[in-house]
Amino acid sequence: MLATSHDDNAKLKLIKDVGFDQHFKASTWAEYNRAFFDGLAEKYDATNVMHSFGTKRGIDKASVRRLPIRPGSKILDLCTGSADIAIEIAKLHPTVRIVGLDASPAMLKVAARKAAAYLDRIEFVEGDALRLPYPDGHFDGAIISFGLRNLTNLRAGLLEMKRVVKPGGWVSNIDQGHPKGALFTFAYEIHFRRIAPILGKLVFHRGEFNSFRYLPESNRYFPDQETLAGIMREIGLADVRVFDHWRGAVSQQIATVAPPATSSSAPEPRLQRGV
Repeated sequence: MLATSHDDNAKLKLIKDVGFDQHFKASTWAEYNRAFFDGLAEKYDATNVMHSFGTKRGIDKASVRRLPIRPGSKILDLCTGSADIAIEIAKLHPTVRIVGLDASPAMLKVAARKAAAYLDRIEFVEGDALRLPYPDGHFDGAIISFGLRNLTNLRAGLLEMKRVVKPGGWVSNIDQGHPKGALFTFAYEIHFRRIAPILGKLVFHRGEFNSFRYLPESNRYFPDQETLAGIMREIGLADVRVFDHWRGAVSQQIATVAPPATSSSAPEPRLQRGV
C-alpha cells in the first residue's frame, strides 16, 4: 500500500489544525516546526512524562536494547530532541559513538546539558534531516524517535536515513502507532484528544501554544505502524520488524539496509512482527 500522508499538503493543513499560524511567524513547515520545538525545549521532557504516563523511559530502554548495535559502531540519532535515545545508547554500549542531529538549537542545548557525562562519545549537530551533512554509508545505524512526523516529507526522511547507513546496517523508527482493541482505542482517543490538551494548557502552557494539541492532531496524518513498515519496504529496506508497546499506541520498526549486490535480486522481504 502506497502512503503519502503526513507530507506536503497535509502539513499545510496541520499548521491550521494545531494553530501554529496563530502562535508562530514562519513561511514553511520546517520553520514552524523549529519555532515550536525551540519554544517547547525546556518543557519537553516534562510533557513526555505526562503524555506517556511515565512509561517513555522504559519504552526507550526496550527499544534501544532491540537495536543490533555492534561494538565500535557509529550511530545517528536523528531528530535527537533532548537526547533520551542517544544517552540510552551511550549507557548500554560504551564503545559506540553517537551523532545527535536536530533542527532546533534550543533542543540541542537541553540535549547537551542532559548528556554532559557522555559528550566524549555523543556529538550534537544542528542540521536538516532531509539534507544530512554526511556521505553515503557514513553510519552503522540510524534511529529516529518521535521525529519522523515532524519532517516535511516522511518518505524523503527515511530515504536520507537509508543513504547515510552502510549496507548491512540498520534503520529504526519509534513513534506513535495506531492502537488495537476497541476499548483501549476509545480510552486512548479520549485521553489524547480531550483530556491531555486541557491538562497541558492548565499545567504547562498558560498563554502560549499548547504542545498537547500537536501530537494527537499530527497523528491524524501519520501512517499506522503496518503502513509505515510497508513504506520502509517500498524504499528498499529489508527484514522490517514491528514491535508494539501499549497495544500499539507506540510502535518501533527496525529494518536492514540491504547490500547493493543483493538488493535487486533478493526476494521481497516479508513483514515480520516482533515480540
